[in-house]
Amino acid sequence: MGLLSLGTPLPWDQAKLLAREVRKHGIEQFLHIWRNMKDRQKDRLLWGDEIEYMLISLDHKNRRARLSQRGHELLSHLQIEENEKLDHASRTGEKPELEALWRPEFGRYMIEGM
Repeated sequence: MGLLSLGTPLPWDQAKLLAREVRKHGIEQFLHIWRNMKDRQKDRLLWGDEIEYMLISLDHKNRRARLSQRGHELLSHLQIEENEKLDHASRTGEKPELEALWRPEFGRYMIEGM
């Protein structure tokens, strides 16, 4: 997404009329990106890159997806290796070799990887 710097958002009653088309286009874009990227592995992030993850809980039996509110719990597990390497580096003066950094994001259902 980009900054809407030119133009005027539609009023809700007009936007609702276009919702089906917008949703269809969004799904097509997602599937296109997914098919092209699904097999990529071990790409390294560059300075300033980040990935924002939305945490989803799937109920396969009832075919439902819900936002998971467990971001804080997950972060504590993801940050264990990061914290161990940073502690070791502070004791030895060595540069830490970090593969990923994990941080909280906007909502409890989101985390950020750098």
